[in-house]
Amino acid sequence: MIDIVSLLSEVEKCKNAIIVGHSHPDGDCVGSAVALACFIEALGGKADIIFPEKAPRRLEFLLKNRTELDALPENLDGYDVICVDVASPTQLASLKDALIENVKLRIDHHDVGIPYAKHEFVAPKAAATGYIIFELFKYALGESKITGIPMEATDAMFGAISSDTGCFKYANVTPATHITAARLIEIGANAAEINRLLFDTKDKNQLKAEGIALNKLETFMDGKISGIAIELSDYGDDLNIKDFETAIDVARSVRGAKCAVCVKASPTVGTFRASLRANGDTDVSKVAAHFGGGGHIRAAGCTILCDSAKEALSMIVAELEKIIE
Repeated sequence: MIDIVSLLSEVEKCKNAIIVGHSHPDGDCVGSAVALACFIEALGGKADIIFPEKAPRRLEFLLKNRTELDALPENLDGYDVICVDVASPTQLASLKDALIENVKLRIDHHDVGIPYAKHEFVAPKAAATGYIIFELFKYALGESKITGIPMEATDAMFGAISSDTGCFKYANVTPATHITAARLIEIGANAAEINRLLFDTKDKNQLKAEGIALNKLETFMDGKISGIAIELSDYGDDLNIKDFETAIDVARSVRGAKCAVCVKASPTVGTFRASLRANGDTDVSKVAAHFGGGGHIRAAGCTILCDSAKEALSMIVAELEKIIE
């Protein structure tokens, strides 16, 4: 685990923070950002949140009544920039150029990444970045730095952990993960409702997107690899990249697939986002790192510049084949 004493010391210095998450924010990213903002406010500071793109609609409940910044301040002097759940600078996307020399703290749990912050706090064995934020709350409470954990933060941290563990079914779950979840429920986290909103609630666009993803599903290496390539033309008039957030689960659910890939066209022409998942011990983070991305052994992502999602999928499959063989 990370040096929680040093982490608290550095966070205490952040009186006017901008908390930054990664592009295409997921539940751990959003929940961790909200929880850290609550923590800084509990210490008497101020905190704003920004992501390279707005949080998807299905995760807006984790924000409660918080408003994301639309843009960074023109001058970052006087601000303390903290990145949460951001494994590498490329995941800062449109914010990268403005932030890369200004990140004070990185709080993260990814196995593979590229250091970029002045102070790095990375715990690869943590099931989620939200788990680290809870450790921060616990230690600060023990040291009488804060008087309690706001319900907003409790729900956000439970959502972060549940999201990144697939409702506690992924291989990154440990006894400590369950103990932390139980502690959050004991404090008051609405676990049933959070899990329902995370895993059992989809809007019509998301269901439509999953249908398109199913129709575009391909298999390689006699079914050992399943893949989906979503082109700009697949979005039509009513869909966008955020609607395809769960398309990777369609590929991952194929029986016999050791690895799953979903490549989605970004609004920026020639830019494609890839999500990789492993159902076994294949280290997909190595493939993501090959393309400048990062993540975990069984869950990783990267961005590829090429002419089509189909081409990007072929590039990734070629690298996966080398590892599987």
